[in-house]
Amino acid sequence: MVEFAVPIELSQVLLFTRSIGDPNPRFRDGGFVPPTYLMVADSFDPEFDRRPSEDSTVEPSAKHKPEALLHVAQGFRYQRPIQVGEVLTARRLPRREWTKHGRKGGTLEFLETTTEFCDINGEVVAEAIWTDVRPQHGHREMSVSAPEASAIPFEASLPGHRISRTRIVMYVGAVGDFHPLHHDETYATANGYPSVFAPGMLTMAIAGRALTDHSGDRPVMSFEGRLAGQVWPEDVLRTMIDTDGDTLGIRTVNQRGHIVFDGHATLGKTTA
Repeated sequence: MVEFAVPIELSQVLLFTRSIGDPNPRFRDGGFVPPTYLMVADSFDPEFDRRPSEDSTVEPSAKHKPEALLHVAQGFRYQRPIQVGEVLTARRLPRREWTKHGRKGGTLEFLETTTEFCDINGEVVAEAIWTDVRPQHGHREMSVSAPEASAIPFEASLPGHRISRTRIVMYVGAVGDFHPLHHDETYATANGYPSVFAPGMLTMAIAGRALTDHSGDRPVMSFEGRLAGQVWPEDVLRTMIDTDGDTLGIRTVNQRGHIVFDGHATLGKTTA
């Protein structure tokens, strides 16, 4: 089990919120953090494999680049809101793995990693659950060649968020996820992709922005969902939120009405 400290610093909160274009003063003024903010833990993980080598004079060979798994789902669960100034301890629990057969007959290998975040008293205050798939036919076959989903109707009046290359780079810099498929055009096209593309967690962070705009002073206690489609440079994302009792349904679509995130969240009581 890997264990390391994660300081919740205002400067990094600002980098994160600016990367998703979120001006919410609740974050800017040093109060709480966005619901997907704990992805910054990767910046502090001494074993994280998506950081460039510290020896910048050596060009890593392709075989040493991190494997491109397909990130298909993510969840966050909170016992209480996380505040700026805390120092949490992250614990990567042993990975769960299982397989199933896909609709096209290929074998899908699922890999689930749970990270616990503990406060200074050793109490678990949050969990992040990351689920990857290793498809039998490779990441590119599922992400590029998959048929387009049916479009769904959406309100064009909803705020649209354009995902520029600059925004992608701002986000990967804020969280420390430097897989070359998200910022290196030459690498992406050499591996059969039309261009770089956004990390799935940028898509979820954009959905999280709509969630916190909607929730007001109520803290997000859980936020999870399926990363349902790839997001490319210049895509415009809009998020729809439906309320069903204490649960919020959250769905993000691109400019063609294709779902790129499909999830749900629960809220706590209004904070003072």
